[in-house]
Amino acid sequence: MFSRRLCLFFLIVAGFLLTPSMVRAQPISVKYVPAGWPVQLIIPKLRVAAPIEYINMINGKNALHAPFRWQDVAWHFLGPRPGEPGHAAIFGHLDSTCCPAVFYHLKELRAGDTIEVAYPDKRVLRFRVIWLHDYANTALPKPWLFALKGQRGLVLGTCAGDFHRDGTGYDHKLVVYSRLLLSNGRLG
Repeated sequence: MFSRRLCLFFLIVAGFLLTPSMVRAQPISVKYVPAGWPVQLIIPKLRVAAPIEYINMINGKNALHAPFRWQDVAWHFLGPRPGEPGHAAIFGHLDSTCCPAVFYHLKELRAGDTIEVAYPDKRVLRFRVIWLHDYANTALPKPWLFALKGQRGLVLGTCAGDFHRDGTGYDHKLVVYSRLLLSNGRLG
């Protein structure tokens, strides 16, 4: 009984002696994303250094838009910027009318590989590849691809599968999912 009263007494005294600033954790900076819009996508393993176009990837026909130039990539500017919570979506062409395009070798990425996104102030965010998956166009998880909340993910996409000359193009999309690599080595 005495020990309970003694513990209670020490808790009360400690409550008066400790100020909120002494017990409150210091805030951790969550501003990982530089100012401005991303300007370049870099994939060292594939020797890709592509300018980023800004487009609305989703049109009314439930299709996805691609960049205007074969060697550029397109970021869905209505979604998160790379490094922000949610999934920043960047798509690029697989090939052109004559030859390979910017994401021709995207299928060669593996879990653990690095993807970088440069911003106007020359700062570069690094992302670690988590997985790759080939989706039929009819099964593409668009709500997930363009998520506005959650992990600080980067989604890369390009055409895959068989090419159909009837105007529908490729029947699959290759999706590469990566997450922001924080300075402490953890994933954002």
